[in-house]
Amino acid sequence: ISWSRWIEPYVDTGRELMVPWRVTHGEALYREVRFYYGPLAPYLAAAVDIVAGRSFPARVALAGLVALLHIEALRRLARRLLPDLRAAVVTSLVVATTFFLRPGGCHLFPYSLDTSIAVMAVTASLLLASSGGSPARDRGAAGCLLAALLSRSEIGVVGIIALAVERFVGKDSAAKRRLPALALLPLLLAAATYAILSAGTPLPVLKKEGWLTFLFLPPEFRSVYTSFAGVDRPGLRAAELGLASIALLAIGLWLLLASLATASARRRSAAAGHAIEIGAIAVLAAASIVRLRPPSAIRDIADLLPPLVRAVPPLLFAVAAVGLVRRSTDRTRASILPGVPDPVLLVSLFFAARLLLAAGYVGPYNGFYLPLPLLVSVVLLLRAAERIPERLDIFPRPTALPGLLVAALALFLAVRTAALALLYRHPAWSRVPTPAGSLFVPEPVASATRAALVDLARRVPAGGKITGFPETGFFNWTLGLANPLAQDQFFPGHLDGAAEDEAISRLRRDPPDAVVYADVLTIGHGRTAFGRDYLERLDRFVRESFPTAASYGPGARAGARIGDPGFFIEIRVPRVVPP
Repeated sequence: ISWSRWIEPYVDTGRELMVPWRVTHGEALYREVRFYYGPLAPYLAAAVDIVAGRSFPARVALAGLVALLHIEALRRLARRLLPDLRAAVVTSLVVATTFFLRPGGCHLFPYSLDTSIAVMAVTASLLLASSGGSPARDRGAAGCLLAALLSRSEIGVVGIIALAVERFVGKDSAAKRRLPALALLPLLLAAATYAILSAGTPLPVLKKEGWLTFLFLPPEFRSVYTSFAGVDRPGLRAAELGLASIALLAIGLWLLLASLATASARRRSAAAGHAIEIGAIAVLAAASIVRLRPPSAIRDIADLLPPLVRAVPPLLFAVAAVGLVRRSTDRTRASILPGVPDPVLLVSLFFAARLLLAAGYVGPYNGFYLPLPLLVSVVLLLRAAERIPERLDIFPRPTALPGLLVAALALFLAVRTAALALLYRHPAWSRVPTPAGSLFVPEPVASATRAALVDLARRVPAGGKITGFPETGFFNWTLGLANPLAQDQFFPGHLDGAAEDEAISRLRRDPPDAVVYADVLTIGHGRTAFGRDYLERLDRFVRESFPTAASYGPGARAGARIGDPGFFIEIRVPRVVPP
């Protein structure tokens, strides 16, 4: 918690901060405040704002509680599938690999609290209700599925489908009878909640800027999803996948050879076997350190190697396909993959599909969709390591392979933790004090943000209004200033022509005390620069009606446009028209 380096101030943070705060001030979700996800997270965060006021520590505590519940669900799933020590190593590796990703994927301040809640709740429902469950556990799972539906409805539906499939094909008649309460009741309650909160909101608004957007995705949203899945550049992603797979195969071969050498040495003495094991892991440790901090002579080559987790989604699909074929030919098999409940596998595959060719250490979706697929994949890898010595028709058998694999995973856990420390303790981070608490932001964003906060606090009176583009709700929330517009984000696909006209009309009718521009590109949407690539009419109106009053950052200069080199924050004020 002391790191306070979780927040991307100008990408999704404004929405996450402002929507709950606006709800606490009586604005109706969806009708008066545009929002793309379910209502649960905004109302939970609004309750925190009511109790604690505008407080970064309070919001981080809420997100941290959700993260802890997610970790506990993963830990219990791992303990169901593995012995305790191995379950602990695997769960820790999953957390270190996925829970602290930038930008936006950090669970302590996620790009979407709704996504964090939905993934946590579905994972908990799998823990409670897969493999038959019980009346009490089914009730708990139904509550989790309701929470998922009220956060990200599509994720909740996937969880319901996965559990329903298991109940339908299973032989437990009592579990089948409990299916309506497990599946239909959460759907009915969620539908009633959405209907009540959507009353008075025009259907086109719900479809374009509300919770129904996931059924009517604009091209820009589809571009984001394909980008984060890696299918927008399949050739490049396939090459990266090939490199990661080669590295994994090399590591696996090294561990297999080490286990064979260990078995041979143990015939002479146990100490000789231990020495070979230690030496094998030491070689991996040396390679990991070089990869973590490569010498300048090989840095360019080392940077070509993508994260090894890149291979997780496609390999999981491949293993599941093999398991499905085997199950179709052998009806005695209890599940598609032995030891992994079918609902857990199905949800893992859904999450993996969102990251198919681009799973890695970047992007918000990796932080939330990668934990469960990674957990299942490592469990399958450990079980395969246990079976290999039995199936290899050689002597002596490489019985040390499972232990060496656990040691290698523990090593990678340590290296990943060190990488996080290097990232978050880098001297480029700088403290930004705000009325809602302090946080740390990399330079030069930090210095520009500090200057803009001081300027706006002096320039805008208490109870005033500001808005900004493409997203500057960070300033609204920290300074307690209202937003006259219905939107807190202005990214490609968020506003159609009618919504753009409405925003211009509102600014003309109720001009804010200041308009803030932040030089942030919308990577992944297909169109990246506000005012250049999209919403040109809105940008033109603002520039004509609100002249520049101040600008901060290395890119600050007259006539600066979003997308220009050098970060800047620009403050504009209403043009004074002489009588």
